[in-house]
Amino acid sequence: MGDFRIKGAFKMYVVLLCAMVGARGTGPGRCPKYPPLPDFDIRRMAGTWFEVERSFYLMEISTSCTQLEVAVTARGFLSLTITTVNRWIGSPSTTYGIGIPSYAGSPSFRYKLNNRMPYVLGRMLPGAGQYSVLFTDYEQYAIVWSCTSVSIAHSDRIWVIARRREIAAGLRAQIYGVMEQLRLDPDRLILANNHNCTHEANT
Repeated sequence: MGDFRIKGAFKMYVVLLCAMVGARGTGPGRCPKYPPLPDFDIRRMAGTWFEVERSFYLMEISTSCTQLEVAVTARGFLSLTITTVNRWIGSPSTTYGIGIPSYAGSPSFRYKLNNRMPYVLGRMLPGAGQYSVLFTDYEQYAIVWSCTSVSIAHSDRIWVIARRREIAAGLRAQIYGVMEQLRLDPDRLILANNHNCTHEANT
């Protein structure tokens, strides 16, 4: 009876694992390691960004009109204000967070919501985790990536953010080319819902 329960629990774990990683990019082993973006200038990331494409992420299924206001603190941290609109009921939502670089000049940072919860709890909140800017030209777009190792596999997520809500076809093709060089499949991306956004800050 005990063995049956263990085997049943393990099978359920495998099913849940497959369901979780199947919704994201997945592969065997731990997360791949990308070389840091050369000469990354965190201060040039400041300003307004919009989500234009992303891979599937369950926590964002109801969001639209995602806008990021990025500032750099005196300590060299990223201060982020993220505004979204619920695509089903139309209500706006704003969250505040801090991105702490892995080291000075690093394009990778640990993101946590700006709240009073202890770090151990805060890092488990939706959206918290490790993120990397894999590539950016600062003036038009950035490719942001996050990855988590899960048992014998890893799962990752991709965001394409831009200085405008809509990007030209030529720029989109350029972004896809960069992604292919990074061995990230552009076909995983879905277009962000940026229609009828009422908190437009950049047109």
